[in-house]
Amino acid sequence: MSYGDWIAAWYQWLLSERPEYNGEDILFLRGNVNYRPVGGNEGGPQHIDPKGKHEGAEEIDECTAILIPILTSHLSLGDHYNGKKITSIPDLRETTNKDTNGGSIWATIEKKGGKAMSIVSDLKDYRFESPLFFLLIPRNSKLRKQMDIIPKPGNYHTIIVGYFIIIKSLPIGIYRLKFGGTNGSAYHTNSLYDIKVIKKRKDNVIDKSGSTNTI
Repeated sequence: MSYGDWIAAWYQWLLSERPEYNGEDILFLRGNVNYRPVGGNEGGPQHIDPKGKHEGAEEIDECTAILIPILTSHLSLGDHYNGKKITSIPDLRETTNKDTNGGSIWATIEKKGGKAMSIVSDLKDYRFESPLFFLLIPRNSKLRKQMDIIPKPGNYHTIIVGYFIIIKSLPIGIYRLKFGGTNGSAYHTNSLYDIKVIKKRKDNVIDKSGSTNTI
């Protein structure tokens, strides 16, 4: 799968019924999506608290990849942006890229007992765009009501643009990942994850069927 394919899968996972679940091959991380009303007024405009931070802890084995969403923008056909409705795919691509521009980004890793260092030398090399994909938002999506503009359950044609890093694997140890950024508007995300990497567990399942047939 390309980076574009992975980030489409990541966003579908983010708005799924169980975003706390990850498969064995790759761990999906997320930024802080908890918005709050301006002035504390329910129903008012919402924004990310610049001092807010999403914190998580995960345990994975040494063969698990990690997808890090540093800064992302996601829009769908029919969305409104700065008062204008997005009605075409070229306009959707242009607008989603525009929404990602500006601001700053960061991503560091620190192994326990060591010093924090940049994960890659230049984050700007890790800007990716998904293909147009079919997004399904279920009614019981766990995180949709915490977003700035709450999406309705349903089906959407969506594009994701942003800065993403996929770490293929990490040696056994304990790590702290910090990442986030700001775009050209008011969006702000900041995340901290503590990740424990353990030795890959052996598969103790033994096939005793005696069959040698293959498909």
